[in-house]
Amino acid sequence: MNSDLNNTAAERTRAEIHIDPQYRQSSFAISAHEDDASIRQAYRPFLLDAKHADDDWIARLELSTALKMVAEQVMKSGGNRIKVLVLYGSMRER
Repeated sequence: MNSDLNNTAAERTRAEIHIDPQYRQSSFAISAHEDDASIRQAYRPFLLDAKHADDDWIARLELSTALKMVAEQVMKSGGNRIKVLVLYGSMRER
């Protein structure tokens, strides 16, 4: 009988994720000087200013692979910005 509570004996071999330092702390968000102020305030409340972005846990995520893919496959080729819809909430009945 295996007394391994975490079942590490059955897990796959872990692959090392290599972080590209070029994309550390970078963002493809529309900058304030490129954006219309009224549209930014009404439709982009998720874009935080610098003082609040430092405390945001999402800003500290390691997304260098995704950022590199966007830079190489979308931005360099002149494609349209990626549109992302984030749904926040619960599906449970009340």
